[in-house]
Amino acid sequence: MFDQARFEEALATPRLRQPLPEFLPVRRGGERVRVLTEPELNAMTRRWFEDYERKIEYYARRGIDVGWTLEWAKKYWWSWLMRDMSLNDELYEPDLRYRDVSTLGRTITGLEEFIKYNFAFFEAIPDWRYDPLPGQIYLDVTPEEEVRVVVRYIGSGHWEGPLRLYPYDEKAPTIHGTGAFIQCSAVDRYHFNRDRRMYEGETLYDIFEALQCAGILPSDDSRVFRAVMGATKLPEALRRIRAGLQGFLKK
Repeated sequence: MFDQARFEEALATPRLRQPLPEFLPVRRGGERVRVLTEPELNAMTRRWFEDYERKIEYYARRGIDVGWTLEWAKKYWWSWLMRDMSLNDELYEPDLRYRDVSTLGRTITGLEEFIKYNFAFFEAIPDWRYDPLPGQIYLDVTPEEEVRVVVRYIGSGHWEGPLRLYPYDEKAPTIHGTGAFIQCSAVDRYHFNRDRRMYEGETLYDIFEALQCAGILPSDDSRVFRAVMGATKLPEALRRIRAGLQGFLKK
């Protein structure tokens, strides 16, 4: 049975491979970005849950009961941090629908696909961990009693292996890691039904930020990056050349 002790155990369990760099390898807005250490991430996560509990109490004083989402969030965070799927039946609908940048515009359906998608990241980044940002959770309750949640968080870990995109198998398009430590933000959206299980969700993040963090893409103030962006003119130039040739041949 899940309880607070298991949650505390997860917080106390080291996840990130040490040592961590002091700064990320790319600049943002011209500034160096300091890496958040594991104790800082743990403290941040704890503060997020404390802030969220205050939010729940505020709603309760106004007759809106969303207290169950606190335990759901703890179970959800614990499940992925500890790589333990034993609580899935409590957390998700069997036909859960989910979207991610890596689904390439598709919606994956079913728990098996959802787990496969998540573990693609763990296989590429073995020490990957998620930590919610304090104060950055947004609740919506519909007249039909559906609860919708949006939360912003940070993902951290060493991108050592190949990250498979949809369909997350050996034939999938793959982004190969460099071994670099990355720390990037993302936003999740969760929809819950009356049975208090997630039936739909989505993860959004800046793929440029992640690829630059890993050293796969160069920094945006570099000549190489500008050259890569300049190369995006080629498809339109080729289209115009083809259109011109077709027009010439028809004459």
